[in-house]
Amino acid sequence: MSTPSHRLQKGETLTGLLVGLSLGLVVLAGGSAMLASQLRGHRQALHDTHLHHDLRSAMDWMAKELRQAQYSARAWETRSPTSCLDTFCKDAQDFSLSGPALVFSYDRNHNGLRDKDECMGFRLAAQTIHIKRSCEDAGDWQAITDTSSLKVSALQWTLHCSVVQGWVRRSVEMTLSAAWPHDPSRQISLKQTVRLQNDLPVSVQTQFCP
Repeated sequence: MSTPSHRLQKGETLTGLLVGLSLGLVVLAGGSAMLASQLRGHRQALHDTHLHHDLRSAMDWMAKELRQAQYSARAWETRSPTSCLDTFCKDAQDFSLSGPALVFSYDRNHNGLRDKDECMGFRLAAQTIHIKRSCEDAGDWQAITDTSSLKVSALQWTLHCSVVQGWVRRSVEMTLSAAWPHDPSRQISLKQTVRLQNDLPVSVQTQFCP
């Protein structure tokens, strides 16, 4: 009776196992680094989106208010190409630029008079945008942005004027720059030109559009 032959069985050596394990760890480390890089890029993109949204919201709101500068409900009877007799053509509180600050007034309650709470403006102070809420000399400035979510680095105004048939048409170019609070290198700048809806008589051009 013949005895069955035994086939020689071969297995992985310890060296082969260690090499395979090392290669696996290298691949795993590379995948982890790639995943971390993608997550970091996604987080930065999300921060940029939030920064852009906050900055755009602030700029659009400022532009909406600024468009109404020197509006008077009675302008049809107080203004002509040769004169401006209402209280919104009075002084620097009605419209003026000084560095990063712009001040203006408008007839919010449509009574034709400049009431104490109808002077406003915007300025940059301590990386925060402030809004003016009164006609007092010192003003009543309140912050409308928070440095914990948005650090504003620049606020610039450029006034453009043109004369059309005895009336001064104006536009203001507004530039706003800000950075992410936890990463100053992540900066965004926005620019918008605001057409002021209320033209002024050419007689007051040098006062409000030098």
